[in-house]
Amino acid sequence: MGILSKFGSALDSMIAVVSPSWALKRLQSRNAFKALNEYYRGASRDRLRSDWITQRTDPDAPKWEHNLLIDRFRDLERNDPIASGLVDTMGVNVVGKGLKPKPRIRAEVLGISKEEADFYADMAINAFEKFVPYADACERVDFDYLQFLALCQIIRDGECITLPVWANEAYRPYSRCLQLLESEYLGEYASGIDERARGVILGDRGQPISYLIKENLKYGAKVKEIPAKDSAGRPKVIHAFMAKRPGQTRGIPLFAPVLDLFKDFADYREAELIKARISACLAVFFTKADPMAAVQLARETGTQLTDRSEPLTELSPGMIHYADYGDDIKVVDPNRGGDVFGQFTENVIRLIGASIGLPFELVMKDFSKTNYSSARAALLEGRRVFQNWRSWFSKSWCQPIYELVLEEAYYRGYFDVPNFEQYKKEYCRAEWLGNGWGWVDPVKEITASKLAIDYGLSTHEKECASQGNDAYEILDEEATYANYKAEVMPQEVLNEGENNG
Repeated sequence: MGILSKFGSALDSMIAVVSPSWALKRLQSRNAFKALNEYYRGASRDRLRSDWITQRTDPDAPKWEHNLLIDRFRDLERNDPIASGLVDTMGVNVVGKGLKPKPRIRAEVLGISKEEADFYADMAINAFEKFVPYADACERVDFDYLQFLALCQIIRDGECITLPVWANEAYRPYSRCLQLLESEYLGEYASGIDERARGVILGDRGQPISYLIKENLKYGAKVKEIPAKDSAGRPKVIHAFMAKRPGQTRGIPLFAPVLDLFKDFADYREAELIKARISACLAVFFTKADPMAAVQLARETGTQLTDRSEPLTELSPGMIHYADYGDDIKVVDPNRGGDVFGQFTENVIRLIGASIGLPFELVMKDFSKTNYSSARAALLEGRRVFQNWRSWFSKSWCQPIYELVLEEAYYRGYFDVPNFEQYKKEYCRAEWLGNGWGWVDPVKEITASKLAIDYGLSTHEKECASQGNDAYEILDEEATYANYKAEVMPQEVLNEGENNG
């Protein structure tokens, strides 16, 4: 093939000398034939794509690269206002004040009445509420704030390790509690066996069998192996991360694709701030227009020239410097290419927001350049992202904990239901409700909700859930208020109010 290729090149060269038009037609035909044999332009290997060199990659990044990504984003979160704000934005909108379980016990599955199912649901809520204040093994925060910490840890490091541990204090209603660990607690044995190098030991189907957890982060700390589940299938390690590829065993920071943009933009922003400070200080250079004449004049007048051996290293607003004989003033102009900082900033932030699916308005909390339609479109797009994260987080992190707590509640007598072992999954079936996101225009959106209910396109329960409320709790509160109102207000006043209405 190499000989034919060389012969073809030599032939083309000779034809080009004799007949350039014929050589051009041969080249066009060759390029057309080559294009016909390429299925995708993205796989083209022509001169425009010759520098696009790739290789096959594993689902998990190399250990050194994974650790560097985490360290770099933690540095950004500490020092970069946009990175820090985005982590809080995700936490506040996905978890907020905490996701609450709404039991969905099906009476027909358990063979009980609807009233009994509702009674058991209320019992489950009350049993879980006893756990909420005592959820943290460190006894610093409650379960609601643990959710916020766990989600922010997943955004920051790409994963969160939670150990359901036991506490023996007599004042606790439950012995079960939660210990949150950062990703660096996943360790490996000193032997460095390949399948243990990531801290997760996998089975033959790729399922996690056990985890290698460091006792502390000191050098040479002991590593203990904790089974992923016990003999009954209960989780002993809750390793939550949003996988991007099948076979992935460790999480990657959410902002890994745009870490370089964060850093470059931070450096550019600092340079622009320095430029603004220099402009505010009216910095100037003093030069000698005619050095020899200045020296001669100083001798004649008996003036001591200033020592210029020490450079000027500090600038401050309103700074005054007195010139010597023969000094010429050169004003420093730090402006470079006009004011493009604002437009460049907006473009970079749009790219950062696009990496996680959030529009510019939600990233910067800036709706000053939007109207009602564009603001609502931005909020709806953001809600889809937050709802997706909320659904995943509630199933991956909240639900396993809920099942562990209700099981202990059953054995302690807080959740006294028949055949719990047989129907455990059904008794623990729940939907997790979070904070609502409010309305852009309450009148329009409430009217739309009412019309959707009237035309059978939605229900009271769904509309209340979209605002983080429980429709049945609202009905109960209305009934309670109506009864109270009837007791404290005279009947004639109530009748008069109804007639006026």
